[in-house]
Parts: sequence; structure tokens; C-alpha cells
Amino acid sequence: MPSPPSPWQDAPLFHLFWHNGELNPARAEVMRARIADDAARAGSPPRPLHAAGGIALPDPVHPDDALAQRHSGRRFGDARWGAQELGRVLAPLRARPGASDTRRLPSGGAKYPIQAYAALYASDDALTPAQGIHWYDPLAHALVPVAPCPAWPALSALLGVDWPERPAAVLFLIAEPAGTLAKYGERGGRFVLIEAGVWLGALGQEVAAMKAAGCAIGSFEDAAVLDLLGLDPRRHLAVLAYACGPAP
Repeated sequence: MPSPPSPWQDAPLFHLFWHNGELNPARAEVMRARIADDAARAGSPPRPLHAAGGIALPDPVHPDDALAQRHSGRRFGDARWGAQELGRVLAPLRARPGASDTRRLPSGGAKYPIQAYAALYASDDALTPAQGIHWYDPLAHALVPVAPCPAWPALSALLGVDWPERPAAVLFLIAEPAGTLAKYGERGGRFVLIEAGVWLGALGQEVAAMKAAGCAIGSFEDAAVLDLLGLDPRRHLAVLAYACGPAP
């Protein structure tokens, strides 16, 4: 059976950019050294300087708002998560009821190249699928089992983290960019990354509203993640991971 056409024929430079940023064990070691070197330097984010003074604006965000509560939490509690908690975390990604599945988070050209997978831990009620890897179906708002889930020590090594507590779930944002790249070419690569960022922001705000803990992960090994999820590296990109669970 012939292989499907490569999505990269429409955006070869985006493919080159992506490949240059992929992590494997050797590249991850180099990145760890760069991070350690950066941590030893004093610095602050860039801030433009202009001659005119700033015009003060009213701030509608209150200290107890979800947006104000959002932070990166790498420590997790022992409370178990079930269908209710998982359903709430993933709810921002669902297709809301209507005549079209485009009533979702924004997507360039309504191509929706981002998909979510979940490695589930610590779920204990009958409505929640057993521990394992699941694909999140945004049309049905459902979790579809696809593969076994490794023990946390093995998964944390693949993710490049050394957190002692296991999260309730690790969500993987995976891109299947062929449709976006076919429509927009190289520019479509930018749209894919923007959409992943929108999804990450939505997950983070929902976790904050739940007063739970969550943290984005970018230190994972790309090929190992795709293999874990049973995905084809010729068609898919491992874009981001997000660990979440009850606060300690």
C-alpha cells in the first residue's frame, strides 16, 4: 500500500525549522547545559523605552480571577481525579453543540491541525477510562483508549522532568499539519504553532479556575512521544505537553 503524500512538500522550510528543534537524548543534554548557563546570568525580559509616558488603564482582573491565579505548578497532590475533573480540564477544547464543528477554539482556515492525547493517572471512578493513553475526541467530548500508559518514572524520563509527584494526567498537543500547510504553505507553520499556544492557554486557565496545578513541558523527546502515542512521525508533530493534577 503506497504511503500517503508527505505534508512537508507544501512547506519544506517549516519542516527544516521543526527538525532543527527536535530533541533526542543527545540534543536534550545540550539544551540542559544551555539552560543551566542561562540560569547563572542576571537578566530580565526586553522592555521598549519610549519618550512619552504611559496612560494608566483600569485593571478588571481581580486577585481571585482564574487568570490571576494561573501559574506553573510542578508539585501535585494525592487526591484522585475522575471523569468530572478530566471533563472540565478538556472542556475548552470541545466542539460546542451546533450545526458545525467549527464552533471551537480559533483555527486558521478551520483546519484544526492540533489534536490532544492524554496519559491518564490517578482516576478511580467507573465513568473514567482505565489508566492509559487516550485520544480526546472534541466532537463527542470523550476519551478514546489507544495504548497502555507507562509508569510515571518511565514517562517522566521521556518528558525530561524530575518531578517527584505524579500528575493526574499528562496532555500531549500533537499537530497533523498537512491541511494547514497545503492551504497556507510555509505561513501555515506559524498558524499551527499559534493554535497550539491557544490550546495551552485555554488548558492553563481552566486548571487555574479549578485551583489545581499544571505545567507546560517542552523538554520531551519528540520521536519517543510519537512512538508512545502510536503516531506516524512523517505526518505528526509533538508540539507541547501539559501535566496537570490536584494541587498539593
